Amino acid sequence: MNETDVKEWLTLASHDIETAELLIKQKGHADIIIYHLHQAIEKLLKALLMKSNITLERTHFLDKLLTQLFDKFPSLSSVKDEILEINLYLPKLRYPSGDRIEFDEALAIYSKFNHINEVVRKLI
Repeated sequence: MNETDVKEWLTLASHDIETAELLIKQKGHADIIIYHLHQAIEKLLKALLMKSNITLERTHFLDKLLTQLFDKFPSLSSVKDEILEINLYLPKLRYPSGDRIEFDEALAIYSKFNHINEVVRKLI
């Protein structure tokens, strides 16, 4: 494990969290709020993979990262459904889909993110 890389992933995750929180305070774009929360989860899971000496897969799919961690961290099952729900936003966040994401939806995702963040950081 390279502790410097783990810390860097956590720093980058914090940047995404701070950006999402700023956008929430400004009642900013819901899709961008969720985008940054998705990015933060991705970086938290990658930090946990690195800390655990599990080969880091180059992917943006949270389900793939989560699958790599389940054997070593069965407690992640407590946030599995929340992570998979946020993962479903990935295509909407990267490509035009015609679906509008409402601000209240972003707030609900932020609430779920906070639970994920708490669980994953305890493991790191």
